[in-house]
Amino acid sequence: MNARRVVTVAVLIMAEIPVAWAAAPVTPASVWREVQALQRQHAIMPGSTPYQWGSRTIDYYTVDLSNAATNRAMAAAGGIRKTTKYPNGALLVKENFNKDKKETGVTAMLKLSGFDAADRDWVMASYTPDGHVTGFGKIKSCISCHVMVKRADFVFAPPPRQLLSQAVWHAFFPAQRMSPAYVALLKKHPKAIVR
Repeated sequence: MNARRVVTVAVLIMAEIPVAWAAAPVTPASVWREVQALQRQHAIMPGSTPYQWGSRTIDYYTVDLSNAATNRAMAAAGGIRKTTKYPNGALLVKENFNKDKKETGVTAMLKLSGFDAADRDWVMASYTPDGHVTGFGKIKSCISCHVMVKRADFVFAPPPRQLLSQAVWHAFFPAQRMSPAYVALLKKHPKAIVR
């Protein structure tokens, strides 16, 4: 292989590594920039569909996005439910929309080696639609739910492939209302309920 070709291959490989966590510290702003890049690319997560049913009335619809590192891990494992470990730099994003498809918030999970080994090194983040941070880092409320799918490295498959029972859902969101569409999914897909 000639020197020019080696440089080209190296540049292509580096282009897939998010700059925000290649050298600089991870911050809410750096994660938000990567979220925005996925939004601009309409980087729909494999196995997901735009405006799928969400579980709450405040996120009646959701859109799941993922970066190249995440997609490669899923492809190598044979799908989201078979993926048992995501690589450093894997980023998953959930855009939340109300019944009128107006965005209400954005949540993200970033795999960051060495961040929090006890919780699989996931940095959790939540933002308003315009990028104001509402949570960042080791967010216990997020982790305590995602641990239910520990074998899948804390990553839920999109509905209707994995669902939370009404009892579990109410334990995590006691002050919120469950979407009637999600209740219908529970009745239609009882085998998809995470146990």
